[in-house]
Amino acid sequence: MSVDFEKLKELASLFAPYAPLYAVGGAVRDELLGCSGGDVDICSPLTVDEVKRALEGSFYTVSDRNLRMGTVHIFSDEFCAEYTTFRTDSYDRSSGAHTPTNVRFTTDIVEDARRRDFKCNAVYKDIMTGEIVDPLGGVDDIKHRVLSAADTPDNVFEADGLRVLRLVRFACELGFDIESDTMRAAKQNAWRVKDIAVERIHEELNKIFISDCNYKGDSLPKTPYSDESVEWCKGSRVGEKPHLRGIKLLDELGLIDLLLPELAELKNLQQPKKYHLYDAYWHSIKAFEVSPPHLRWAALLHDVGKRRAFDMNLGANMHGHDEIGADMVREILTRLRFANAQKARIVSLVRWHMVDIKGDMSWHKLRRFAAEHSDIADDLCTIKDVDACATFGYLPAQNRLRDAWNELKSDGTPLSIKQLKVDGNDLIAMGVDEKQIGVILNELWIDTVLNPELNNRNGAMKYVLRKISE
Repeated sequence: MSVDFEKLKELASLFAPYAPLYAVGGAVRDELLGCSGGDVDICSPLTVDEVKRALEGSFYTVSDRNLRMGTVHIFSDEFCAEYTTFRTDSYDRSSGAHTPTNVRFTTDIVEDARRRDFKCNAVYKDIMTGEIVDPLGGVDDIKHRVLSAADTPDNVFEADGLRVLRLVRFACELGFDIESDTMRAAKQNAWRVKDIAVERIHEELNKIFISDCNYKGDSLPKTPYSDESVEWCKGSRVGEKPHLRGIKLLDELGLIDLLLPELAELKNLQQPKKYHLYDAYWHSIKAFEVSPPHLRWAALLHDVGKRRAFDMNLGANMHGHDEIGADMVREILTRLRFANAQKARIVSLVRWHMVDIKGDMSWHKLRRFAAEHSDIADDLCTIKDVDACATFGYLPAQNRLRDAWNELKSDGTPLSIKQLKVDGNDLIAMGVDEKQIGVILNELWIDTVLNPELNNRNGAMKYVLRKISE
C-alpha cells in the first residue's frame, strides 16, 4: 500500500522516545528526483520486540512477516508500511542466492546502508524532522544520475545475484548511468542470476521490458508504436527508449545468453538483404523497440524459431519458423513461470504472425481467420505492424489483416457462435435433431462470416431451414 510521509509522522512520534524512524530506499530517492508516490520502506535501530513495546496500547498492530530478517508489517485501518530493523547481511558467495545466510542486527546506520544495493537507494529521511541522512554519498549519485554500489562492487553482486537485474532495471527506469567499476563487477557476477528464483527473474525482466512506463528521467523518449517511433530506421532517432536500453544492457552483461539462450541463437543469422535491414537477432530487438508495452514479449520472441528452421532446411530458408518458434516460446515461457493464459496468448501471436505474409490470401479466408482468432486479432495486427517496421524500416501503408478485422467489426459480423441471431433453442423449436445443433450452428457461423447478409434473424432462420431440407 502506498504511504505518504505525512501519514508516517504519527507513527514516527511513537518511535521518537526510543529512536528516530526513517524512510529509506526508492521513496526517498524518488522524492529527491522530484517524483512522488510509491511504497515507503521504513526502518530504525529498534528490534521487532522493541517496536512492539513502543506501539503497545496504540492503534497500530505489528504483523510478523520475516522475523529472521527483522521485517514486519505495521498497520492501522487503511495504513500499512513495511518495517525493518537496521541490520547487516552475509551471503553464500559461491552462489547468487537472494536470501542471506546470516543476519546480524545493528544500531549503526552506516552498516545498514552498506548492506543495500546502490548508494542512491541508501539515503534515509528522518520522518519526524525531514532531515536527509546520507551515509554513503547517495544524494550526490542522485544529483549526478549515476548508479554505484553501496559497498565494494564485487561484494554487492557476490552477495545477491538479483542485484545484477536490479541494476539494469534502475538504469532504465531512472535514466541513470552506471559507474564503470559497478558495471565491471555486474558483468563478472552475472552468472549468479542462475541461482535466483525463476519468479524473481521473470518479475525483473517484466519491469525492464516496460521500464519506459515507469521512467523517471529528465525526458521520456518518443512513445512506442507510433509513426515517430520508426525514426531509428531512418537514422534520425533522438535519445534511446528505456526498454531498448534495457535489452542492450542485458545483452552486454551476458544475460540474454544466460536467460534467453533461444533468442541468443539468432545472433549473426543473416536474412535476405532484399527484405531485411538486420540479422535475425537485431530484427527481433527492433521489433521489441517499437512494440507497445503489453506485446513486448511477443515482439521479442516472434522470430525465435528462425535459427532452428534455417538449420532444419539446411540453410536454404527459414520456412516454418513460426510453428517452430511457437513451440519454443511455449517452452521459454513455461520455464519463466508465465501464467497459462498469458503464455497461450503469446504463443498464438508467435504462431500466426506470418499469416498472409505475401498478401495473397483470399479475402474470404482472411475474414474467416480474423473471426476465428478474434481473441488475439487486435494484438496480432499490431505484431504484424512492428514486424514489418523492423523488416523494412518503415510502417507499410496497408495491413490486410487489420483491414479484414476492421471490416468484420464494422459490419457487425458475429465473432462467435454465441453472437449468431439464432441459438440452440431456436433450432430445437424448428425440429433439428439435438446431435446436429452444434454442426449446423458452426456452419451457419462460418457462412455468416463470409456472407454478412446472413447476420439477421430472418436470414439465419432461412439458412437453418435449407439445412434441414437438404
